[in-house]
Amino acid sequence: MPWPATPEQGTRWAVGLVAAGALVLGALQGGYAPSRYAPFAVLVLWAVVVARVVPGRPATSGPARIAIAASVLLTGWTALSITWAATPGAALDATGRTVLYAAVLGLALLPRWPAASLRRLLVLVAAGAVLLAVGTVAWVDLATDPTRWVIDGRLVAPTGYVNATAGLWGIALVVLVHLASGGLRSPGGRVLALTGAGVVLQTSLLSQSRGAVLALVVATAVLVVLSPHRGAVLLVVAALAAATLPVAPGLLDVRGAPDAAALADGLHGASGRIALAALGLALLGAAWQVALARMGEVRREALSSRALGLATAGTLAAVLAVGAVAAIGNPVTWVGDKADQALHGGYGEVAPTGSRLTGELGSDRGDLYRVALDLFASRPLNGVGAEDFQAAYLRERDSQESARYAHSLPLGVLAGIGLVGGLLLLVALAVPLLAALRGRSGLDDPARAGSAAALAAFVAWAAGATWDWTWEFPALTVLAFVLLGAAARATGTAGAAPSPELLAVRERARAHGIVVPDDRPSGPWLPSRGAARARLAGVVVAVAATTVVLAALGGSSYFLRKGTAQSSQDPEAAATSLARAARLNPLDGDAPLSRAVVVRRLGDVAGWRADLEETIDRAPEDWFAHLELGMAQAQAGERDAALSTLRRAARLNPNQPTVRDVLAAVERGDRVDPGEVEAIVAGRLATRLRSIGTSP
Repeated sequence: MPWPATPEQGTRWAVGLVAAGALVLGALQGGYAPSRYAPFAVLVLWAVVVARVVPGRPATSGPARIAIAASVLLTGWTALSITWAATPGAALDATGRTVLYAAVLGLALLPRWPAASLRRLLVLVAAGAVLLAVGTVAWVDLATDPTRWVIDGRLVAPTGYVNATAGLWGIALVVLVHLASGGLRSPGGRVLALTGAGVVLQTSLLSQSRGAVLALVVATAVLVVLSPHRGAVLLVVAALAAATLPVAPGLLDVRGAPDAAALADGLHGASGRIALAALGLALLGAAWQVALARMGEVRREALSSRALGLATAGTLAAVLAVGAVAAIGNPVTWVGDKADQALHGGYGEVAPTGSRLTGELGSDRGDLYRVALDLFASRPLNGVGAEDFQAAYLRERDSQESARYAHSLPLGVLAGIGLVGGLLLLVALAVPLLAALRGRSGLDDPARAGSAAALAAFVAWAAGATWDWTWEFPALTVLAFVLLGAAARATGTAGAAPSPELLAVRERARAHGIVVPDDRPSGPWLPSRGAARARLAGVVVAVAATTVVLAALGGSSYFLRKGTAQSSQDPEAAATSLARAARLNPLDGDAPLSRAVVVRRLGDVAGWRADLEETIDRAPEDWFAHLELGMAQAQAGERDAALSTLRRAARLNPNQPTVRDVLAAVERGDRVDPGEVEAIVAGRLATRLRSIGTSP
């Protein structure tokens, strides 16, 4: 159809565009930076406003209204936390993301999702993810310097963070499994879905993310339990395992490359193995479809029966249990040891080569969670400020990490915005989840299968976000919220747009003077009553104001990134860009701090100090700003002030050895070179990023 036949269908089209936009953000470092997600958030916000006022829109369900109200309140509470956050810029960034996520969930919950529409949405997500995976592998394979995209031998592209990259593939993978196991009517489509699932699975192995593997296992279990085609689902899973196991060693060995040349060779070999496995899956899928076509209908239906699914699942579980015991010994002891490694081990215990999937699990998660729980205990009702975690962690840490986030959505929310924020987030997500589960009983098999796939994809995201900071990547969270909203509003045929054939029949009937239903009801866009008009005006004003804030947030992020890129080649232009970034976002301390370093290198000592003082005014707990200001005061001969400022920096980051070294030098009366200190700090940070494979 050239244009949506009904307002409800138009809203579903808008949601599809949002899902496509999320995949585009996936190619743009996951949309992590405000310069990437803010313009997208503005578009989604205004799409929600239009969808709410268009004539003839469907009534919103009760659970949807509750979830939308909770997400709006969560956004407001997150914004309010700016007033008590020690780092207001971090809370503002969190507010921008929450605006986007609330708008996406609200838009996805507005229309009903008939089985055919839900299937098209799932195909869009799956096809986009496969194209993104293929493009990523090709891009990295052809790159002259793959070390930009492969850190510590693990693929971080396209999101820039290894676990977010693997998490993105996990969301798409359960959808592809559903499509390959009967979610598509066309046999050729099922073969393509099976082949795409193999490409996505094997690409995810290049990231070697243990958290993503665990999340995928949980999501697959959900799909098996909820899908009416569980037998077929398990057969697809078995086919994927059979195609992936032979090539897995070659994919995992990429991490052992000793230099960039060997890494490039390893990636070239990995791309060849992925292509070979995809060819094998395509041939296997085609042969299976031919076999299915020759089977009788009764035998085909038996493949998706509950009995076969339970028998296959039981057999598979038994085989895995026997294999696990043979490989690891006592499973209880093994699980206990691995849990202890994950919670109490550090990155220093992880071997630089070998598979990360079977190696040490040290990641300092336990230390991060300890500090997050301490922050929650200190202010249980409202928290310390949305995503205002890093400064507290640097003060209280027992590790060498400088994490910006708690690496757990539940703990991060409790620490940042307290019980109030935690309950609002729980309501916003749990209500549509329960609505989706309760509504399954009234659906036919195609709709139930589609709903199961959407819910499993959401669970893949939710599980990963429980033990990582993937919430911060809109590419993942937007996809998850779109699929959750669609599952919550899934129907059999209710809300489906009329077919082109039916529309043609109606047009012929109208030509003969027969009155037929109008699928595009006309009516006023503006409410007729004064109170309703006032409410609409209030919504428009609020959205317009939010648009201005998002534009400023995105613009500041853009100029910050631009200034950072210019700093080595054109410091004067960099200083101008960073000054613009600072003006656009008066809450953020990163821009004036970066400008301070740039103008110092240009010889502007007064500007250096002024920018540092502005940074501390915006972010009073920024240890690096205090370190820089202490050196500026020492250069000016203000020894007592310098010592006081440097001691403050040491209290803010007691495990940072460079601060202690500078403090000791000033106490002795030695001259300190700020450029040398900055190089040392930057070198240590780069070393840590190379060792753990994360974005700052």
